[in-house]
Amino acid sequence: MGMYDTLLVLDDVAALCCPEGHPLRSFQTKDLDEPSMSTYLVHGSRLYRATGRDAAWGAEDAAGWRVLGTQAILERRYDLQTLPDPRRLNVYDHCGACQPVLVRMDHPGAFGDLVNEHQLFVDFTLTFQSGEPLQVERTSGSRADLEAELARRGVYVLKNDDALAVAHREIAKARQRTAVRGWKRR
Repeated sequence: MGMYDTLLVLDDVAALCCPEGHPLRSFQTKDLDEPSMSTYLVHGSRLYRATGRDAAWGAEDAAGWRVLGTQAILERRYDLQTLPDPRRLNVYDHCGACQPVLVRMDHPGAFGDLVNEHQLFVDFTLTFQSGEPLQVERTSGSRADLEAELARRGVYVLKNDDALAVAHREIAKARQRTAVRGWKRR
């Protein structure tokens, strides 16, 4: 699996959305030199590497905290290193707003469940070229494409109204409510 870097897009880029139109701004990539869990920022049409200025400076340092109303904010500062153009990056993430594709498993998995979830992954190629706007090309398919690919592999894809799919979603909601209630009691 190996290391990867995180890429955060600071501007609204209409083309960076899943096939259903949900905007995405955070991605992973392995296309930068020696991926090392670094953070890169896209601002305008430029690519920057954010490097920690205060490496030893942590959450226990009171100077970085401030209170704003009912919120506590920890500030950190980073130096920016501009990466040279031209550059093409393959980036990827999954859409957390889209419902996963549900498939029937041959045997029970975790919690005795017979259903497995496949997130809708979204891949892009970003091209940085001096003096030009950021070029974005989505290289992954739609939900229907994922369903078709799973079916081609012999996996039984559940329809949204399938009784097993409905039961799976209801159980997932119940588990989430129980976890939230348990967390609030602490």
